[in-house]
Amino acid sequence: MYYEGNKKPYGMRRNSRIKNNSQKEIRSPRVDLFETSDGYSIRLSLPGVKKENLQVSFSEHDDLEIKGKVVTVIPENNKNIILQEIYQGPFHRRIKIPKKVNKKNVNFTYNNGILEVYLTFN
Repeated sequence: MYYEGNKKPYGMRRNSRIKNNSQKEIRSPRVDLFETSDGYSIRLSLPGVKKENLQVSFSEHDDLEIKGKVVTVIPENNKNIILQEIYQGPFHRRIKIPKKVNKKNVNFTYNNGILEVYLTFN
C-alpha cells in the first residue's frame, strides 16, 4: 500500500450489463466516514484485497481517493465455471472530505479486509 499526495482525478464507470468477471467494471467499495475531535476516521470494506494492491491519494479537488484491484486465482483443474459471484477486478472510491485536513499526516491500518484511514484537521 502506498500514498500519493497529489493525484489527478480518476474516472468511475459502472456497467449494469456485465454478466461475469471476464468483463471488468470498476466497483465502488462501501465506506464509513466519522468525524473525531481532531479529524476524520474512514473505513472501507475491501475483502480479498492485498495491501500491495491498494493506492490512497488526494485528488486535485482534495477528495480522498482509494483505488486498487481484487485479484483471485481460479484453480487450473476447473473444467467450467458454473457460478462466479466473488468480484475480482478494479475498484475506486472518491470521498469528499468536509473540512480541510493535513495531507502530510495520513495514517492507515489494514486488517481482515478493512482499511482504516485517519486524517487530522489543519
